[in-house]
Amino acid sequence: KNKNLIISFYKNEERAIIYKSYLDNLKIKMINLSKEKNIFSKKINGLTGCLTIIDTRINNLSIEGSNFNCEDTLNFIRSEGQIKNINIKNSISDGLDADFSNLNIDNLFVQEANNDCSDFSYGKYDIKFSEFINCGDKAASVGEKSKMKLGDVTVLNSNTGIASKDSSKTEINNSSITGVKECFAAYNKKQEFSGGSISINNSSCKNFNNKKFKDKYSSIEIKNEF
Repeated sequence: KNKNLIISFYKNEERAIIYKSYLDNLKIKMINLSKEKNIFSKKINGLTGCLTIIDTRINNLSIEGSNFNCEDTLNFIRSEGQIKNINIKNSISDGLDADFSNLNIDNLFVQEANNDCSDFSYGKYDIKFSEFINCGDKAASVGEKSKMKLGDVTVLNSNTGIASKDSSKTEINNSSITGVKECFAAYNKKQEFSGGSISINNSSCKNFNNKKFKDKYSSIEIKNEF
């Protein structure tokens, strides 16, 4: 009735699935009550996400979760619709993973992920505002023929800022990136695909080792730099 769903995980092996549903104006809060903080399994029953949302239509959804020990704290598969807020903190591996989905996200905040803060594949994604802080690998990884639009994106302390690979196209309006090895990376990783592309309207990148990395199959275009 209150449109609030609280999902409590009492063991690291526990998983939650939302399947073939319609999530309308729902607020989901994930709570990890497990005391086994150091146990990490990549897959349990084929699932990489602590919460996996599959074949589901979405409208005005908000999700938050912190301190989870799955390969992905949150995973969308074959789902579509509009998300208001995603807030993920302290992931032992990836924060957000989305596969085969068509998602519009108003606000995406991911902090303290030991691997990628966010990972997108085989889909269409449009994110108005995103902020990624302390990502062990990539702030946003876009792959496998995905089309990504990022409105305003902020990255603070990451191995790589934005990566677009394997026939993916990423368009960025405004980016502010600080404290990375690479601001932008576009490349081919899997032989069945070609390279990736990144187009940035306005870019500010500070405290980096390399501004751009791309292979011969890929392209990175920065129109305005500050």
